[in-house]
Amino acid sequence: MSVLNIKLNSCLLFVRRTDDHVTQPNDILALKTPLCSSLGNVVYIKTHKTSSTTVQSIFHRYGLKRNLSFVFRRANKRNGHIRYIKITKASPKTMFLPVLGTGNCSYKGYNISAVHVVHNRPVMDSYMNPGTKYVTILRNPASQLISAFLFFHLDKNVFGTSVEEKLIRYMKGRKWMKSSYGRNSQSYDLGLSRSKFKNKTEINLLIERLSKELDLVMIAEYFEESLVLLKRELCWYFEDIVYTVKNNRSRSKPPLSRNLLKEIKTFNKADFMLYEHFNETFWNKIAQVGPVFWKELAEFKRLQHETMFRCVNVATSSTGSVHGNHSDDLCKHLKEHTFTALFHRQTRNC
Repeated sequence: MSVLNIKLNSCLLFVRRTDDHVTQPNDILALKTPLCSSLGNVVYIKTHKTSSTTVQSIFHRYGLKRNLSFVFRRANKRNGHIRYIKITKASPKTMFLPVLGTGNCSYKGYNISAVHVVHNRPVMDSYMNPGTKYVTILRNPASQLISAFLFFHLDKNVFGTSVEEKLIRYMKGRKWMKSSYGRNSQSYDLGLSRSKFKNKTEINLLIERLSKELDLVMIAEYFEESLVLLKRELCWYFEDIVYTVKNNRSRSKPPLSRNLLKEIKTFNKADFMLYEHFNETFWNKIAQVGPVFWKELAEFKRLQHETMFRCVNVATSSTGSVHGNHSDDLCKHLKEHTFTALFHRQTRNC
């Protein structure tokens, strides 16, 4: 395997070239059978406009099937998010739904947290199960900002005849201060306060801390590669990580011009530093796995392709599968919205 690093418009991109692998039946069986015990205790820090809802749906499906307890904000029946409400060690009892399967209502020992909440490892450790894994996902800060700008209607009341013109005016003004989604939102979600957005030392301290606290940082631009790393980190099966795309409703996005990229790199300095660091560690993880990673990726892509064809009729297949009308558990859970079922199951009067 060789790696070609390319810098385009000052954005660090990675192009990977791999040797062809011929996977034999025995190899496939080995790939499908983890040699470790599956882990169901995970904190997934859900960042904004990073394909994070698609990943969240994977955790929802996994936890619903295994009757696991989720961190949900009791007052938020729509999606359970906590967003930018500060959490403390007292928050579970005052804010969360109780843990499943206890005679008396308990607020300690949650299995999965997959909501929007600002990362705070010491507080989260106080109410999650021991040995919990911590993961998140990042996206190129330029495309992420454009997506958030349109999705959250941050262009409202910003003068301009094009999205690019409006976004540049937005970044040069102060309207971004009225929204948590408008500047360095990925760093903000991961614990960087606004007062430190321009402080390179504080940004590096955040990166250093997150490098110790997070077990895996996925990269949205390499989504399926990220899911294979997630499968390996949690010792899951391929069937656990198949997905359908969720919450992709942004309006048409403008092309990323050189001028716009330059402005965003200045505006979102913290997010770029964060992304470039964890993009590098992401590929280092893959390199450490070695050639078997690419075999697993090929097997996962095959399963994902065939599952989409079989369940939701969005792909083609040469295996003769009947498309779109299967009702097995995997297809059922891929099609349905599992949050409501999870929330109702965990709701109790305490």
